[in-house]
Amino acid sequence: MIRPLTGYVVSPDAAPRVAAPVVEDMSEDERRAIVEANPESSVELLYEAPVTRDTARHYLARVTSDGTFQPTSDYWLYRVSKAGHQQVGIVAEIEVASYGKGRLRPHENTRHEVAEAVADAHQEIGATTHPISLTYRHDDPIDELVAEVVSSPPALDLSTPDGRRQEAWPYPDSEALSAALANIDVLYIADGHHRTAGKAVLAERLSAGPDQPAGRLLAVLFPDNQMQILGYHRYLHMPDKSPEAVSEALSRQFDVRPISLARTGSVKQGDLCFFAGGEWHELTFRPEEHLGPAAALDASMLQSQVLGPICDVVDPRTDPRLNYLPGIVDLSELAETCRDQQAVGFVTRPPTIADVMTVADSGNVMPPKSTWFSPKVGAGIFLRRVI
Repeated sequence: MIRPLTGYVVSPDAAPRVAAPVVEDMSEDERRAIVEANPESSVELLYEAPVTRDTARHYLARVTSDGTFQPTSDYWLYRVSKAGHQQVGIVAEIEVASYGKGRLRPHENTRHEVAEAVADAHQEIGATTHPISLTYRHDDPIDELVAEVVSSPPALDLSTPDGRRQEAWPYPDSEALSAALANIDVLYIADGHHRTAGKAVLAERLSAGPDQPAGRLLAVLFPDNQMQILGYHRYLHMPDKSPEAVSEALSRQFDVRPISLARTGSVKQGDLCFFAGGEWHELTFRPEEHLGPAAALDASMLQSQVLGPICDVVDPRTDPRLNYLPGIVDLSELAETCRDQQAVGFVTRPPTIADVMTVADSGNVMPPKSTWFSPKVGAGIFLRRVI
């Protein structure tokens, strides 16, 4: 299932020009602006609108022939650090077929039309430089092999304006690491659900087996005990109901308690913090019996006990009144957004990595926008052809 990367790694000299900022949830206009400001940016390969794919192919041909990216056939270790948190992963190739066999498990829904669009882009461009972020139950022998190498100076050390530090080391003994990685039975998708689904579509489209480029995907494997999940904040603007009216409706259904802004940063499991009428409040969800692992999540109970019955949000994936902010956004910014838009803000405890694995193992999915893994894996460091 897991093999060394047969692809490319960015040259240390080129890395400051080529490495991409965090592109998750970035609009096409924002990606275009980055490329226009810096034509060397690997966002060129991530800006996947049909009108840009010919330019992306030319970019790919250039950077894989002029020394910008250098060939590799090794595992690489990749450490990403931000705001006091760091995690070390293994850059590798994963069999796409493991996605359909239950060995590469998702925790989010994907939309087929988005996966088809991803497959189209990869088929036309011919490569990817944005690894999928995976996690696995940590294993002491793997940890020991990794720790021995990352104690030495990295081959690549890059700090970027978004606050991330990214370091990389080639692994010197692929056979030893492959033997250790063979003990991993299941991998879990952290970031990259649609990219994974798109690779599966492309592999099926081309009838690609595991020994063909389209039959494998580029990924970074992180141990579960290093993963950090920040979750998402929600805010809801209801044109026909004021934030104060929502707060009053919640007070009739729950024991609502006023709290300080500082308290919202440590919301407990089973509690909901919400901002309405210029003030922060807290309530505790009602206990429910016979819940499955997905329905028992706080984000699920927010939907079943608050957003659905009190705010008339039938489908949180499509309701235009409901918006999301990643957990990396400060809660004071959420409060300011609510003031500006006359909205109600909601904060729940993020899922743990154990929650993610339990839901994935059960074959279920989490509510939309449940997990914001941080720090994000960098694009533009590693590159792999898919055609």
